[in-house]
Amino acid sequence: MSFANYVPLAALAFLGACGTRPESPAIQQPPPIRVSAVSAEIRRLPSERVIPGTVTARTTTAVSARLPGHIREIRVREGDSVQSGQVIAVIDSRDAESAIRQAEAGRDEARAALPEAEAAIASATAQAELAKATFRRMEDLRNSKSITEQEFDEVQARLRLAESQVRMAQARLRQTRERMRQSEEAVSRAQLQQTYATVTAPYAGLVIERKAEPGTFASPGMPVVLLEKAGDYRLEVPVEESLLRGLKPGRLVTVELDTTAQLPISEILPSINPQSRTATIRINLPARPGLRTGMSGRMRLSGEERDAITVPANAIRANGQLHFVFVVANDRARATLISLGDAREGRVEILSGLDGKERIVVLPPPALTDGAPIETAQ
Repeated sequence: MSFANYVPLAALAFLGACGTRPESPAIQQPPPIRVSAVSAEIRRLPSERVIPGTVTARTTTAVSARLPGHIREIRVREGDSVQSGQVIAVIDSRDAESAIRQAEAGRDEARAALPEAEAAIASATAQAELAKATFRRMEDLRNSKSITEQEFDEVQARLRLAESQVRMAQARLRQTRERMRQSEEAVSRAQLQQTYATVTAPYAGLVIERKAEPGTFASPGMPVVLLEKAGDYRLEVPVEESLLRGLKPGRLVTVELDTTAQLPISEILPSINPQSRTATIRINLPARPGLRTGMSGRMRLSGEERDAITVPANAIRANGQLHFVFVVANDRARATLISLGDAREGRVEILSGLDGKERIVVLPPPALTDGAPIETAQ
């Protein structure tokens, strides 16, 4: 290890070296501070990449109005949990109620006309039957030369007229029945439109945004709230292009939220972000309380083992964002800046600052400063 890694006394005043008064040769040097020291160790550790990700909802829906009208009330706010079918908003439905009344009036009118049309068919049919019977008798008389051709033509014309009246009555009946069917459909449509006056949740979920307020005029398709499905979340992780080769759906990875679990990769999006050179990996999360869109999580990818310099966690001291250890050098404590890796089993990986051959002070006393004389316990 180069002494360039040691923290200069003047550069790290927080480590204890501070006086500006010239040292008097008559002042006696302080006695050595007794400390415990251990050697830094090089251990075989699994190679891991820890990649941050974000929790997102797998299903997010804009719950929209389907009936035009002013919103009378909205019964939910952001953060509210709703059940499937729960009323979210109510829209003024007076126009729909008027349409129902009009459709019902048309239906009642068609229903009232139906008996008359059926009676007209019965009457026309009876007249046609009478005309047929008369025609057959007159035909026999014609064959026996008992009537004139003029009389026979008149009977034949009356038969044709009666048959025509039957066809007209049948047509009127069909028209009446068709009007009745259309009026029934109009009533059903109007009643269905009225049901749209209540905007309901399509599934159990969480309201994440309210898009309208009471009094707003809602047109069909206008979002009222944004709803995400409860218990249906995933972790989305941007993974570097270079790491994608060993990944595929179904591979188990370690996912860290407030707990750690082994979960399979659900999906790898085929597109790569041209700015970050990352692809998005999706991991479906098991349902549990407390999950919310926007929460942070991490995915750990394990690789081959590697050599890593480690020291006991209780040897590390910190000042703000800086971390350092005291290295034993010529019976003195030398504060050395380090950068930290992962912690495992009471030891911390050192990414830079040490070469693995140093002896490190553990549990350094509060009074220990850079350059202080020390005596290590045997």
